Amino acid sequence: MRIVDLSHEIVPSFLDDKTKLSSVDMRSVFCYLFKPDPETEWHIAHLFSTSTHCGTHLESPYHWTKEGKDVASLPLESLIGPAIKLDFSRKKAGESITLEEIRESCKGKLRKGDMVFLQTDHGKLWGTDKYWLNSPSLSTQAAEWLVDKGVKLVGIDAPRLDRFSGKGRERYVIHEILHGNNVLVIENLANLEEFKNRGTAFVLPMKIRGLDAFPARVVVLEEV
Repeated sequence: MRIVDLSHEIVPSFLDDKTKLSSVDMRSVFCYLFKPDPETEWHIAHLFSTSTHCGTHLESPYHWTKEGKDVASLPLESLIGPAIKLDFSRKKAGESITLEEIRESCKGKLRKGDMVFLQTDHGKLWGTDKYWLNSPSLSTQAAEWLVDKGVKLVGIDAPRLDRFSGKGRERYVIHEILHGNNVLVIENLANLEEFKNRGTAFVLPMKIRGLDAFPARVVVLEEV
């Protein structure tokens, strides 16, 4: 097996995406009062404050449905399991992944209960202003088809699955479709070009009650 890390590193700094979803505030707190030994030269802890949607993050159904499960309520079976990568790296900024393209890419690969990771290569713009703008998206019909096929999670190497240029409800309709059917979402995946085909994915956010989302370390074990 080989281990593929699909997570961006979170650096305590501010990426100006105008939403502050990438803002990380971290302070060092020297713990002299709690030193286990007076002779200890180094003992440090940190205070860490950030949005639940910072970096590579998992979104639970609670993000878009009031009665949906929050991050802490998600069973491990939803967070660990088989995953496939679908390559849409040919997609240009602002283009949608169509139903026909999804069906063709999934032919002979997709199984009920799979996690589906969409590679658009938009993640190569991570760390730039362009990353947050007109990224590739998933069409409404494609999202509905994935729900009908019984997938449990959809992830993308971009800041959103919805159309950046969408207006009103259209701008968030993919969230409604997926979260409304208890399908989890991962945004800001990384290194999908390293994930070749199929493997076992581990998507592990912290188990904090009442949160709609949280940064996650996403890794895949892939057979070689």
